[in-house]
Amino acid sequence: MAYYLKYRPQKISDLDIKEVSSALGEILAAKDVPHAFLFVGPKGTGKTSAARIVAKAVNCTAKRGNPPAGGEPCNKCEACLSLSRGNALDLIEIDAASNRGIDDIRDLREKIRLAPANLSKKVYIIDEAHMLTKEAFNALLKTLEEPPEHAVFVLCTTQAEKIPGTIASRCWQVNFRKANLEEIIRALTRVVKGEKLKISLNDLRLIAKQAGGSFRDAVKILEQLAAAGKKISSAKVGEVLKTKLMGEELDDWLVLVYQKEVNKALEWLRKAGEQGIDVKQLAINLVERLRQVLFLRLGVEEEASDIDELKDKDEVKKLLALLAAAAEKIKGAVIESLPLELAVVEWSASAKASEDKGGNPSPPSPEPDLKTKSGKLSLKAVEDRWDEVLKALRPHNHSLEALLRATKPTGFDGKNLVLEVFYRFHKERLEIARYRELVETVASKVLKSPVGVRYYLSEKGKKSNDDDIIKTAQEVFGGR
Repeated sequence: MAYYLKYRPQKISDLDIKEVSSALGEILAAKDVPHAFLFVGPKGTGKTSAARIVAKAVNCTAKRGNPPAGGEPCNKCEACLSLSRGNALDLIEIDAASNRGIDDIRDLREKIRLAPANLSKKVYIIDEAHMLTKEAFNALLKTLEEPPEHAVFVLCTTQAEKIPGTIASRCWQVNFRKANLEEIIRALTRVVKGEKLKISLNDLRLIAKQAGGSFRDAVKILEQLAAAGKKISSAKVGEVLKTKLMGEELDDWLVLVYQKEVNKALEWLRKAGEQGIDVKQLAINLVERLRQVLFLRLGVEEEASDIDELKDKDEVKKLLALLAAAAEKIKGAVIESLPLELAVVEWSASAKASEDKGGNPSPPSPEPDLKTKSGKLSLKAVEDRWDEVLKALRPHNHSLEALLRATKPTGFDGKNLVLEVFYRFHKERLEIARYRELVETVASKVLKSPVGVRYYLSEKGKKSNDDDIIKTAQEVFGGR
């Protein structure tokens, strides 16, 4: 039997979304249970499982004498057991996607008049209820307006807006949402214990993230992994999730970046690309891992393992923000790995600039001798709106925007904006005619005044002609 069927919730307290279990507990513990429910929420969040629990609760014979607390079915009486086994004749599941017409609903109306075969209540679960035709909804409405005493309906849908108001108003609505990571991990842990699997908590977290809020999808991924054996390695998880690099390898890369080992960090990314990894998913995993470390520094996270080398909380926070911004830019990047590569270089450049400033409180300014002329625009005005310029540039060229974020406005004479660039290969790319023209056009539009752009290489950049950083980055970026 498939894991998601074998380990589907059997009682209210098994439902991992607490708002749902609390709402159902209150409803099913009441003396008068509604004759119709409407379960609304994304796929794989437990709607059908909850509907089956409703079927048990309204038919449980133990509840008639000494009912369990919280509306729970006993899971011991014959009614509960037959529903758990899936052979109860009085539980009717209808897929509205394939039984959506008025004739199907008319047939249902005819059969619903018949008394239950074995249970006290007939329970009709209509999945994907929004797929019913208008005529079918009208026919169903007549049944919901005058339901037989022995009938209970549970309508499940992923699109509540397509359920007519006349139908929804006659149902008790329960809202399901996408499960969060901890809720999915809790559900996966039950399967791990039941099947005696061996898998790390970090890998369970990766599976939970990949599932996108769906319990069913998460359990299916785990079952796929378990098909090869009870012991599930991080490498196997990576292969199935198509991330390839994870666990300790992610930690190794974060340490390289944190310690400004730029050439090694870029080489790591290059090799990762050669292995055909999903760069977007890799970036998400890196951000999530660094987020865990930050939470550890803040005393929030307890279950995740630490990365001892990442000691400074403020530095971890800055690096996390930089990588998160890079992850957002991957989708539209000309070269998929470019945002991550630029983040590595920018981190090193900003860290070195900070160190230089700390070592010499009054450094000589490298900026050109440009005096700000009196006029509407000043360097301060440009600096205040520089982020707007970058955001306006993003839809035109993500990669160019990322390059400019690694520069610093240092002068403005009323016509020309001067930007300090920290790496020679950055300057060479920024000075390509079409890039310069695009930057000037966007800047002029945002600043509402004609603006030219000039770039100059910082003193530190001039001294690093033979630096390994440039050599490695040129290899990564294609050497053009």
